[in-house]
Amino acid sequence: MSTYRGIDIAHHQGSIDFAKVKAAGTQFAIIKATEGVGYVDPNFNTYAKGAIAAGLPIGIYHFLRAGSAADQARDCLAAIKPYKITWPVAVDVENPPKGTELSDLGRDKLTDLVLDFCPRVKAAGYQPMIYSNRNWLYMAKLLDVSRIKAAGIPIWMAWYNNATPADTDRSALCDMWQYASDGKVDGITDNVDMDVSYKDFAPATFKSDTTSNLDIKHGAFYQLKVTADKAPTVISGTADVITVLPRYVIGNDHYFYLCAVGPAKSGTGIYINGIKAFAVNVA
Repeated sequence: MSTYRGIDIAHHQGSIDFAKVKAAGTQFAIIKATEGVGYVDPNFNTYAKGAIAAGLPIGIYHFLRAGSAADQARDCLAAIKPYKITWPVAVDVENPPKGTELSDLGRDKLTDLVLDFCPRVKAAGYQPMIYSNRNWLYMAKLLDVSRIKAAGIPIWMAWYNNATPADTDRSALCDMWQYASDGKVDGITDNVDMDVSYKDFAPATFKSDTTSNLDIKHGAFYQLKVTADKAPTVISGTADVITVLPRYVIGNDHYFYLCAVGPAKSGTGIYINGIKAFAVNVA
């Protein structure tokens, strides 16, 4: 099984030399972007720009608070919009340092909150993911793992002991394993969380048969061809304006219908692997 080495970081990591981090063999970085409503991590923009400039693929995480999933997703998506996010957008599900607000919700309500947040991330063209620890996922079961898996959402699990990816495989429990919080990586002075991913979340390179904006009559469709070395994700920014329907695959050519279901003069973007490729207007 192929695995991918990564780190996750927040402002307490201080100044980071991302060129050294990448040269040390790090293959991705997950950066804290937001928390609750109205909070952006003080170092998020600096970290995102630095990692991307160094050629290091990035994902992000949002620290969940009790309250409106819609408001939290809105703030998170607004903060990350300027950046090319090629790894997942994760929702971090754990109690805050000075409180028990999430565990107090109960299993069903907490899982509802998470499963309200994640589809909003997906609708924006990103890969959602859920982060939590082994206890919340599998021991105390404060989250309903069966519902999470049924929704097709990958799991990023924290579990610290003496095990490492070199001698232990956690892929039966999670898609990404945070195996240490006291790691050392060249380019970062303080300790850092260490991760191993069992999936390559980097999107496929692709070529679309159009990069120009389209006009489609209401009730009609356009057949889109995307050539990619692995299955691309094609998403409409507003599904009730343009609905995307997968059709068939021939070799590396993936075909989709873009169906104009919205009213005339409405429009939306079409996102391929999280990147806005073009816009479609309903004529």
